[in-house]
Amino acid sequence: MVLSAEFIPASADSLLSEFSERAADLGVVVERVADSDEAAARIRRFGTELDVERVAVSAELIAAAPSLKLGLDRRNLAAEVPDDAARVREAPFGASLGLAGIAETGSILLAEASLPDRAIGMLVAVQVIVCRTATLVPSLDQAAALLRALAARPGGAYATLVTGPSRTADIERVLTVGVQGPARLIVLFVDELS
Repeated sequence: MVLSAEFIPASADSLLSEFSERAADLGVVVERVADSDEAAARIRRFGTELDVERVAVSAELIAAAPSLKLGLDRRNLAAEVPDDAARVREAPFGASLGLAGIAETGSILLAEASLPDRAIGMLVAVQVIVCRTATLVPSLDQAAALLRALAARPGGAYATLVTGPSRTADIERVLTVGVQGPARLIVLFVDELS
């Protein structure tokens, strides 16, 4: 029996390559690291480039990757979990947990449970989204099952597909980046997130 290309599972490398190609067209920085400690080192590097000593980190990311917080602490980058969305307003730099990456669009699925976690993706100037490499899927069709599961949660869920930095244009077609969300987006795929 011959399988069509749509039924042959794609490798993580090929999915990452496709994701990176799509995301690069939108000005997104995409990097792959081996583990949480290496992810912490990259986030620290971005913090150094921005000349900041603090990063607003979603509670969801800390719960999924406590080793990441330890790595940030060791590198003297204060990881602050906001308890109020208003506190995020002053944060130039934030990090969130991506639930899945969609290769065909270069999008990341976010589904934060709390308003302070969602605020990181809406209010910081520079956002790092940390996503497990294993959650990369080829297309939106494959992400649909995850979206259905999120919608079935008690009380529903708030989910967002993020495809690049915030962009808006006025009536004269003048494009502005970062008016209604992060002006710079970085996606870190982590092979072993802990």
